[in-house]
Amino acid sequence: MDEGDIAARDAAVRDGRCPERLWPLWPLADQGDELWEILVADSRITRFSVYGLFPAAYPLVYGDEAVDVDIRYDGRTRGRVAIITGGLPERAVDVVIKPCQSPGESEIARIAGDLGLGPRQLPSIEGFLSEEFVPGPFLTELSPDEAAPERMYGIGNELGTAVSRLHAAGICYNDATVSDPDGRSHTILASGGGIRIIDFGVALLLRDHPANLTFHDVYNAARTDPMFRLFRQMAPDADPEALGRFINDYGRRLAQQSVEEIQSRDWRIAEEGASVVAGMYGPMAADALRAGIAAGKSANE
Repeated sequence: MDEGDIAARDAAVRDGRCPERLWPLWPLADQGDELWEILVADSRITRFSVYGLFPAAYPLVYGDEAVDVDIRYDGRTRGRVAIITGGLPERAVDVVIKPCQSPGESEIARIAGDLGLGPRQLPSIEGFLSEEFVPGPFLTELSPDEAAPERMYGIGNELGTAVSRLHAAGICYNDATVSDPDGRSHTILASGGGIRIIDFGVALLLRDHPANLTFHDVYNAARTDPMFRLFRQMAPDADPEALGRFINDYGRRLAQQSVEEIQSRDWRIAEEGASVVAGMYGPMAADALRAGIAAGKSANE
């Protein structure tokens, strides 16, 4: 949407032509009164917004056999995330719907899901990911008693294996697998066993590198690099041209690096996360996690 699209929708809500809940669907008013009247009368839109209309969620929200259907919202750092839960005959269904953070995220998430390293991807629409909800705590949500060295070693081993398998598929995860400075992890300890890595918004798909290197790849790589944070600190009000020059220069340097050199940042970021874990659970837990990551990496080289 551009500013004109947003202004038109706001005006339609303001003057009573469009109920606020139908703001995202206002263009459908041009498709005829019959369709619009159906949407206005649809009580499920009041409760589930547009998320109930997504392919993966539709059977839950509109199906006659679905039971105990509910919706809640989460966000973390990517914007509004809808989690729709419920049951269909003989199985529970939990669907996560969230906006894509980069043009390549859907393909990378699909690869990770097919490998069993990330959530299984479900049918969606352009600009959004729909995926299975993976129950379980994040790595940094363990209690101190649950973060015993033996367990942390096992988690680290699985994590080292998972990152190595992503690398073999041509992916650089490029994010806080273990923990960011605020204690947020992207590794879920799945209640059914094993781990899952979520959120591939800044991941890089390095097939045919550097021929297929895109601006978004460069930007995602740059903004997780300490050099970018330093640039932002030195020029917090940098104009778009200065930022563009920084990204272009960074892209030239990135193109000169090998795939293995770029992927090595995943191990650096994991080490930074292990240092955060040391502050949360103590040095023995962090050292065990590091040893497990190294073992998983070594076994898959």
